[in-house]
Amino acid sequence: MVLLLAAAPAALGDYQIYLLTLTLIWAILALSMGLVLGFVGQINLGQAAFVAIGAYVSALLRIKLGFDFWLAAPIALAAVVIVAALVGLLTLRLRGPFFILVMLAFAEIVRLVIANWQDMTNGPLGLRPVAPPEPILGLSFDTKTSFYYLVLVVLGASLLALWRLVLSRTGRMLIAVREDEILAEFVGIPVMRHKVIGLCIAAFVSGLGGLLLGPFLTVLAPSQFTISASVDMIVMVVVGGVGTLIGPLLGAVFLVYVPELLSFTTHYRPAMMGVLLILVTLFAPQGLVGLAQIARAKLTPCKPANGAKEQRHAG
Repeated sequence: MVLLLAAAPAALGDYQIYLLTLTLIWAILALSMGLVLGFVGQINLGQAAFVAIGAYVSALLRIKLGFDFWLAAPIALAAVVIVAALVGLLTLRLRGPFFILVMLAFAEIVRLVIANWQDMTNGPLGLRPVAPPEPILGLSFDTKTSFYYLVLVVLGASLLALWRLVLSRTGRMLIAVREDEILAEFVGIPVMRHKVIGLCIAAFVSGLGGLLLGPFLTVLAPSQFTISASVDMIVMVVVGGVGTLIGPLLGAVFLVYVPELLSFTTHYRPAMMGVLLILVTLFAPQGLVGLAQIARAKLTPCKPANGAKEQRHAG
């Protein structure tokens, strides 16, 4: 798969490279939501706010203060993690719908601040133009293909880091907290600390997506960070498969390419997309990953049990 993605630009036109880059950026955002939803066990409607903070802080440092992209990026990511830690300490004590509502309010506050702080953010008109990242180590990113490879590297690094996290002691504790908070606390797991750590890591990955979003779209506007963006991330995770790392990637491909394939239906496309999502939710509750596992189990020939083997040998 990695080789296929690496070789893809050689066989694709500009528009297909644009579409594939968009898919990879959504995959990074969906990975962040997948960590919160699948491993921390929280539905976070404020995830788009972390994307917005990463995107705007980086873009403002570059446009207003003349920072280099590679210098602005760590500052923006640090801002995202600090905000996530503060918000997490305040909200992760809440359970069920209360956490969802508070995070929804947080996202709206961030969006309204961006929309109304016109002297700094240019309000609804947005920041523009957001230039491609400056060259580094002899590599430039001013073409669609070179920027695609940058996004691919960021996605690969994020996936590898989250895979190691899930297999680590911290990852196992996150899963224990997700399964039963009371039992986890009873056996000595610091529940609150691990939930905040999970939220901060997810916000960091969201911030990475935000850093790339500005140079990719060349413009940042508050309308890009509404509740719909968070809902799209949740849908990608659910469609792909909750509690897996490959699921959000498949969900991103589904949510970007299926509407593109349905573009001939024009006005009926949203309705057809809704029907498809309902069908996937009803008939594939484990997502596309679950469907793939079922298909593989059916195609794999059953191995005879040891007892059966012994009987055949005895016969």
